[in-house]
Amino acid sequence: MKNRIFSALLFFLSCSLIAYAGNLTPRDFDRLDGQGASGRKVELIESDRQLEIRAYPVGSLKGLALKVDRRKPDKPVLVLGYRFDTDPTKQLVRRALLGMELKEGFRAFKDPLSTDYDRIVVSNQGLASPLALFKLDPEPETLYPNDSSALAQTQADAARREPAGEELAPELDENGTITPFFANEKLFLKQERDLLRR
Repeated sequence: MKNRIFSALLFFLSCSLIAYAGNLTPRDFDRLDGQGASGRKVELIESDRQLEIRAYPVGSLKGLALKVDRRKPDKPVLVLGYRFDTDPTKQLVRRALLGMELKEGFRAFKDPLSTDYDRIVVSNQGLASPLALFKLDPEPETLYPNDSSALAQTQADAARREPAGEELAPELDENGTITPFFANEKLFLKQERDLLRR
């Protein structure tokens, strides 16, 4: 009987944890599939020499920022910052694994003849007419989506690295270098007096 109660309790707790974990994922994360808060859809089409970005509907893409995250040289990631007509001041940051080689100094071109979607082509080479040079926004400020747990972790790590703003201990200099125990005679005498008082 106790085993059945324990099993039922364990099953109930497992189901509760799974439901709780499901609620931890952001429900409003816009996957840019046309179903999210922006109502916009984006497709990335990659060839060996260029990357094509298609934003639906035509006229919806108001700004684009690009940066290659090369922290893992064998897996470069393209960080894209989109601004849409629904909220032109808000940048939606997304990441895409790169299968092609995209060197620094890449350029973006817009196809003015595209009627179904905004067509942007990113390449390391110049592209012929009718494509026109497209002015990119400044690089995205973050490397992760705005509502990503990875971004929250990065911000938490940065906060932990910030100095506490407290006075340095007397055995530390302004660079944080620890003074050897016997190097500072005054410090040694003070510590010796403190020990004798105890």
